[in-house]
Amino acid sequence: MKVTNNVYVLSGSYFSAVNNVDTLGDVYGIHTPDGVILIDCGCKITGPKMIKETLDFFDIKTPISHVIITHAHWDHCGGAKELQDMGVKIIVSKDDVPYCNNGGVSKAISPFYEEQAFPAFEPDIIISGDETLDINGLALEFIQIPGHTPGSMATRVFIDGKTILFTGDSLQPDGIYISEVSLGWQGDPNFSRAAIVDSMMKLTKYETDMILPGHGKVCLRNGTKVLELAAQTAFLTLR
Repeated sequence: MKVTNNVYVLSGSYFSAVNNVDTLGDVYGIHTPDGVILIDCGCKITGPKMIKETLDFFDIKTPISHVIITHAHWDHCGGAKELQDMGVKIIVSKDDVPYCNNGGVSKAISPFYEEQAFPAFEPDIIISGDETLDINGLALEFIQIPGHTPGSMATRVFIDGKTILFTGDSLQPDGIYISEVSLGWQGDPNFSRAAIVDSMMKLTKYETDMILPGHGKVCLRNGTKVLELAAQTAFLTLR
């Protein structure tokens, strides 16, 4: 799916067959002359393969240069090690680095997480706070939004005349008219209701046109209003 001239949906639920959990996490690509920047990289089984197939479909020959991990869950960073071995730089928030190093949440917590493990990796670039980095000529703004995981991170960029916010699983537009917001899965052992509330309130300070989440529906206009709705939803349901 082409979102703007240089932003694409490359993998994830839009590409799924019924009950195909191996394509869960949505992957976005930002095409630049110096390389494709991925937002997440999907599951270890299907992520890199599907990303390549979609890039080929759009006739994008530029190699992948970076992957920004919104949070270190199996369906969003499972393909990171494979891509890293190909020379791609992996970017992760510091508070999710232990997940990356361990290949997921500690298996000692629950057998459930054995099914959600992914190949462990050491991030190439670690984001320690709210900061902006120049990558391939784009100013990418990293915003820490803990709660879903300790190191959940949003990324904001101005491209093709639009401000786009990638939110991972922390915020998912929903409803027929994008009139609802889901705050994501709450099963991570480090999930924090209080942190989610604070993170959603924090995001209301950031104006945006589009919201591209880790699951759910893309929001192509009035993104700032959706952020306000997310803060209200978090305050009323998780406080």
